[in-house]
Amino acid sequence: MTQGTFQSKQAIAQLVELDRIRVWSVVITIFGDAVVDRGGTVASTTLAALIGEMGIKPEAFRVAMSRLTKDGWVVRSRRGRLSFYQLSAKGVSVFGPATKRIYAPSPGSADGWRLVVLQNAADDAPEDAVALGGRTYLTKRRDHVADGLVVSGSFVTVPDWTKDRIGTPEVARGYTELRAVLQGLSVAHATPMEAAALRVLIVHQWRRLVLRHADLPLSFFPDEWQGEACRALVRQLLADLAPAANAWFDTEIP
Repeated sequence: MTQGTFQSKQAIAQLVELDRIRVWSVVITIFGDAVVDRGGTVASTTLAALIGEMGIKPEAFRVAMSRLTKDGWVVRSRRGRLSFYQLSAKGVSVFGPATKRIYAPSPGSADGWRLVVLQNAADDAPEDAVALGGRTYLTKRRDHVADGLVVSGSFVTVPDWTKDRIGTPEVARGYTELRAVLQGLSVAHATPMEAAALRVLIVHQWRRLVLRHADLPLSFFPDEWQGEACRALVRQLLADLAPAANAWFDTEIP
């Protein structure tokens, strides 16, 4: 094993160990990152090879594909002896919109957000609501709010207690851990297959964090927030990996 390959295997292991890997979720990342833009269909053997490069056992992969098929996230078809998969309409509708946030070059704007204060506890807050405690939340929904005080416009100040609710300690910790791993990754000499696995894992670990909080400017998050530092590292690493990773994907997902 060459030094470059050893470093790449080590980088893959670090990303896998960063958070408990859910194989079905990694498969969804593969679809969103590499398959959808290449026709949308991929062979089971290709998925299995890429998952195997991450050190995930074949049994875990088979269980994950069975679950995704049974739950209606992917559709399976056959061509001769080979099985192929594609995202179902349900999978596209749920995971498609998330790609804008995952690959965005910068965080969202504060424009369009409204502050809502209710008379009673928010039992039926909208899906995008960012809870600020009890009867108060942020939302981009324009629906009428019964008995609600609704304020829109510029946010003059964002106090620390609000930042801590928007950027929770758990997610903040996740970003700190991810940044530490990303800073130490060596990807320069990865083989095409290793580069493909590294790309998927980087996107996956970034995706699991960036989709867990509101898309707001950095000023809305705690002072030690590492989310934007992670975004910069993710974008640089994906650019570095692109030639080799794309070579593998373009060959394996024709």
